[in-house]
Amino acid sequence: MNARGFFLAAATLAALLLAIGCGSSSDPEVTVQTGSLSKAEFIEKADAICAAARSEFETKYASFFKAHEADFKKKQSATATLDEAIQSTIAPNLTKEIEQISELGAPSAYAPKVASFLNTLQSQLQEVEDEPTKVSATPYPFKKTEDVASKAGLNGCAESFG
Repeated sequence: MNARGFFLAAATLAALLLAIGCGSSSDPEVTVQTGSLSKAEFIEKADAICAAARSEFETKYASFFKAHEADFKKKQSATATLDEAIQSTIAPNLTKEIEQISELGAPSAYAPKVASFLNTLQSQLQEVEDEPTKVSATPYPFKKTEDVASKAGLNGCAESFG
């Protein structure tokens, strides 16, 4: 693999990993707690959680990538290394993000849109955990999550997956 191909693969993996910032793959559905926040307050806090998750992911993934750069270059170990990256970096990051957003206390009328976003993210995370090569199969493995977040008005979260 040439340097350009290698960095394209790394960028694709990074995009996927960033998109994974939310969710617990072991739960069938995310339950969104309701509370007294206004919709605007909720969106502001959720978008801040997504931004923080993306920043944390970028830092951890850069460190992981640097430590495993040679493994990514070797075709025979690239898939195992990708799986390790998902399990050690992406999944925990996204799981934490899903938990934090689900516990914010969404307005009752807005909770179904938040749940749709978080369940979509969780579902896509599960797909990637089940089949790690999906991360590198497309430059935007969490496009569906991005679209659902955008439709819910969670533009900061949507941007964190794009």
